[in-house]
Amino acid sequence: MRIAVVDDEEVFRNDISLIISRLYGRDRVSCFLYSDGEEILQSLQKGFTFDAIFLDIEMKNMDGMTAASKIREFLPKIPVIFLTSHTEMAMEGYEVNAFRFLAKPIDEHKLRLALTDLEDLLYKDEKIILRKDGEDIILSQREIVYIEALNNNVRFVLKNGDVSVRMKFSEAIKLLGNDSCKIHRSFCVNLAHVKKMSYDTCIMDNKDDLPVGRSCAQDARKALFDYVRKAGR
Repeated sequence: MRIAVVDDEEVFRNDISLIISRLYGRDRVSCFLYSDGEEILQSLQKGFTFDAIFLDIEMKNMDGMTAASKIREFLPKIPVIFLTSHTEMAMEGYEVNAFRFLAKPIDEHKLRLALTDLEDLLYKDEKIILRKDGEDIILSQREIVYIEALNNNVRFVLKNGDVSVRMKFSEAIKLLGNDSCKIHRSFCVNLAHVKKMSYDTCIMDNKDDLPVGRSCAQDARKALFDYVRKAGR
């Protein structure tokens, strides 16, 4: 997850980024630090993107409310967590769809709760329903490692086992959601489970070694790059 921290107090923005990294895990979060609203806007203009923004309300050059409005022009739905020493300003935040407010100095317990709610918002565990032998099988998108076309069936490969269902491969691909990529005429992978990819091979985190088709190689590598950039892996 990519989190921007915008605060004109250097000590505070360093401290909160360290706390976020400790609470969330350095392997799961990357914090990007900015001293004011203008600085983060310049990054957004260059094409940088984030999953959430911690934004100080009271800053010298551009206040947080103004910055949030301008940020929304680039990232309309991004969760914004306001940081403030004046909780009475919270009502103004609803005008820019604030996700949460955290009072300064930061209470680690409340920060942990905000991060938990943020993760729930960003990574909703979507469910899919497969029909097999007259029964409904409910799977989590997260647990699907990849799918494989087998004649008139599609094999859904999970961390522990697999399920084969009679259906069109094109329909199965749609069930995987946006964080998936077709790497071969017979394989579509969940990018969250990719460990390594070259122009002819894709290694998954369940240790399966899959072929990458020539016609898919360039798009597949770009999709993986975009996913890693977005997810902050």
